[in-house]
Amino acid sequence: MTTWTLWIGALLVVGGSAAQLKHQAVAARALWVLAVLAFVTTAASAVTATTFSLPLLLILVVAIAGTVALVAVTREQATKAPAARRGAQ
Repeated sequence: MTTWTLWIGALLVVGGSAAQLKHQAVAARALWVLAVLAFVTTAASAVTATTFSLPLLLILVVAIAGTVALVAVTREQATKAPAARRGAQ
């Protein structure tokens, strides 16, 4: 189940970034919050599992780092676009 929550979280992050690029900030934030919940669920289940899974924790760290990077890139692109349009007018 933990790998499924990672995949769901990854899809939510991509959906949130796509919404951010389409200037739908509320939807983007909602999807990113759901992604964080999926990652927290994965972390909690990985830590409390009877068999400790180091690869799963490493994948989780990489997923969270990728999420932060993707959010930073799309947020930067979303803030540049309106400024560029204002400058072009």
